[in-house]
Amino acid sequence: MNPALDQWIDRCARSPGMLACGVQLPDHTCVSRSFNEGFPQTHLTEALRCLVELSPVFSGHGLFPRWFTWTFELGQLRAVVRPDGVLLALAIQPGKGAAENLDALTGEFFELKLTD
Repeated sequence: MNPALDQWIDRCARSPGMLACGVQLPDHTCVSRSFNEGFPQTHLTEALRCLVELSPVFSGHGLFPRWFTWTFELGQLRAVVRPDGVLLALAIQPGKGAAENLDALTGEFFELKLTD
């Protein structure tokens, strides 16, 4: 894995209320980590696979969102699509530090240098 991405995911883990963080690379490999027993890593990996299929649906209709955020009773899921095809999913608890910094975390992800 890219060292910058690995370090960034480790920093995400320290955000209060972060349940899980996952990335799917353009070659379809997934890197995901769960930071909470209630949100297993396998759930996020499967969510990433489904989210990858969602972006082309929107772009096929002329819509090119930078990210999607779904709010559920127990938390939020943010999916971020970078122009290079890298997809991020963050699962967070509401009202915690990660939720308050969600836009900042998203911005950091866009700025990550993932290629040499």
